[in-house]
Amino acid sequence: MSAAPAEMARLRLSWFPHVTWLAMRRRYHRRRAADGSLLADFLDRPVADLDADWREGGFLVLDFETTGLDPKQDRLLSVGWVVMRGPTIDLATAHHEVINPMVGIPEQSAVIHSITDDAAAEGVPERQALEQVLEALTGRVLVAHNARFEIAFLNAACRRQFGAGLAIPVIDTLQLARQGFERRHLHHGPGELRLDALRGRYHLPRYHAHHALIDALATAELHSALCQDRVSPKGRLPVRDLLSVL
Repeated sequence: MSAAPAEMARLRLSWFPHVTWLAMRRRYHRRRAADGSLLADFLDRPVADLDADWREGGFLVLDFETTGLDPKQDRLLSVGWVVMRGPTIDLATAHHEVINPMVGIPEQSAVIHSITDDAAAEGVPERQALEQVLEALTGRVLVAHNARFEIAFLNAACRRQFGAGLAIPVIDTLQLARQGFERRHLHHGPGELRLDALRGRYHLPRYHAHHALIDALATAELHSALCQDRVSPKGRLPVRDLLSVL
């Protein structure tokens, strides 16, 4: 019987340091990226300094809304992000974009995120949105809640537009929270790892969900709380120790 994907990822990182594996993946995708594309340029640039203390690290906290849950069939519908420097959220960098998916939006999806076909038709092309994301990601670590979802859609979109996927350092606030529960030997159910539930645990205010920018801001606040909870005031926490296995 073959190992589960998460177990395979752990085995993989026992063979290669995370940074070594990341470099290998970037070379793999760079060979496949269309020459002259922004993705090719992005993959040629160095990643963020993963040895830096998290208080000095540069992060891009990102969230997508999509037409559905399957990255092979569904499309990006909106993106929101904000830049962080350590625990500080730079609100001047907050950005939201509606993306034209070039497909109809299922009714059950529109009920969740309130983006209609008419609104989506006025959105930017997917390629333009991706280029904006890549520019914002340059030299930064991506942060997302349940980041596997964002990475799957980001990779699928990059393959459509540029011929290759991404290889980037990622921090998943859901994984960070799970690790916190496990360090304290606390039982936790799946519902306790939801973004709103974790924010409540850290006494953060409730926000309206399923808007890409609001969810990105909510994740940024949670990321700051989780990191500060993990390290003593005078302790050091390298960015690499926060990276997620996806």
